[in-house]
Amino acid sequence: MPAAKIPLLNVEIDNISSKQLLAQLKSGGFVITPNVDHLVKLQNDPEFFYIYQHADYVVCDSQILIWVARFLGTPIQEKISGSDLFPAFCQYYAEDETEKVFLLGAAPGVARQAQLNINAKAGRELVVDTYSPPFGFERDPQECEKIITLINQSDANVLAVGLGAPKQEKWIYRYRQQLPGIKTFLAIGATIDFEAGNVRRSPQWMSYCGLEWLYRLKENPKRLWRRYLVESLPFLGWVVLQRFNRYRYHKPLALILHDAGLLSKDQVEQLLTEQVRLTKENAGKPPDEATLLNQYQWLKPETIRFFATEFEQLLKQSAHPPILDLLQQAQLLTLDQCQTLQHESQLAALPPEQLAIQKEWFSPQTVRFFQQLQALVENPQDQRLEQLFFVSPTPL
Repeated sequence: MPAAKIPLLNVEIDNISSKQLLAQLKSGGFVITPNVDHLVKLQNDPEFFYIYQHADYVVCDSQILIWVARFLGTPIQEKISGSDLFPAFCQYYAEDETEKVFLLGAAPGVARQAQLNINAKAGRELVVDTYSPPFGFERDPQECEKIITLINQSDANVLAVGLGAPKQEKWIYRYRQQLPGIKTFLAIGATIDFEAGNVRRSPQWMSYCGLEWLYRLKENPKRLWRRYLVESLPFLGWVVLQRFNRYRYHKPLALILHDAGLLSKDQVEQLLTEQVRLTKENAGKPPDEATLLNQYQWLKPETIRFFATEFEQLLKQSAHPPILDLLQQAQLLTLDQCQTLQHESQLAALPPEQLAIQKEWFSPQTVRFFQQLQALVENPQDQRLEQLFFVSPTPL
């Protein structure tokens, strides 16, 4: 039975025990371990948000999130941080000769030392190979191809990536299809350093008290002060908004259009990657989604404008437009096409949208989306339908 999902801001965390997770990972999966830093990044990084939707397991990496979930009335049963999960995984599968790990990350020599330490504990060659990539490797296609070749030649079926978030999650998602031998993908942050003995973890009592961030800040203030003392400040405000049913995260426009059957998966990924790149170039200021999408000329500007702005105006109207009117407003049907459908619908005694599918004017997915949109216009308070455009966790 799938684990229950705990909504926390714009993600859903699997309410699962470490014992259950370890057993289920025998079948593989992509594991992400969110903490406060992840949730902050997820508010402004649409590509990271998109990748979260494709993870097989999203498990709680933070004692603070444990307390937050309790405050929201939806307790999470266990904290499963990447730095706890990976050694537990190695111990759990120490005697299972079919499980073989490749370590990707950390500074030169560190991953190799971690390999020696892990294999000594396991009593076998559990970690079969490692690689410490150079800085900026993710932007070098040749370097990434080299890494893919190393992993595929290693005989590993588990890939543990310790590059920091969101780089590690993005790299896994981008290249997982080119790694046919890997069934389990673990995003593990600084765990390789911990396993090598290169970096000390915070004392257990600090982790239990939710103060691991303070220990890490003390150890590396130059790198982490901004993350913990500036960027994370809005987090508690968002939590309070969720507690009182006021938190809303507007889905990236590309994902809405994908849900409507108007953009392919490849187009979405291309657009989100470009959006993140431009945001970095503009000192953190994201580009206008509609303007960026118009540059690709995949859709009519009127269609993009409808999804970007006009649907919210529909929610404020008292009139409830028929589905053909909505499709026409989105410039997915012309006036002549609407009139043709209405005429043929009367003759064939079939809904006009079904006739449009038969004519291959658009896909069944698009029709389903607009049927839901029509229902949302009729009942704008229905939070289930609001999920078409927003992530808005269900209130208590």
